[in-house]
Amino acid sequence: MIFQVAADWYEEQRPGLGQEFLRDVRASIDRLLNNPLIYRVRYSRRPVRWAYTRRFPYRIIFHIVDETVVIDTVIHAKRHDRLWKRRM
Repeated sequence: MIFQVAADWYEEQRPGLGQEFLRDVRASIDRLLNNPLIYRVRYSRRPVRWAYTRRFPYRIIFHIVDETVVIDTVIHAKRHDRLWKRRM
């Protein structure tokens, strides 16, 4: 999983918190899969969209190809955009 490092960090802070983080990310992904078009396109050159987790400060960055949702990364909300742009 691309967000396992964050889950491990949360688990070190408090036992069980890493699992709560994973549940929050998965629930956020499930919500965005139900209606991905409600999230606006963030950049004109790259048609990426963002969804935020509810409890933890993370963004799920994704794009849509035909009718398929492609999750590019899950990144801390304070991280600069250049970090995930390099990955794409």
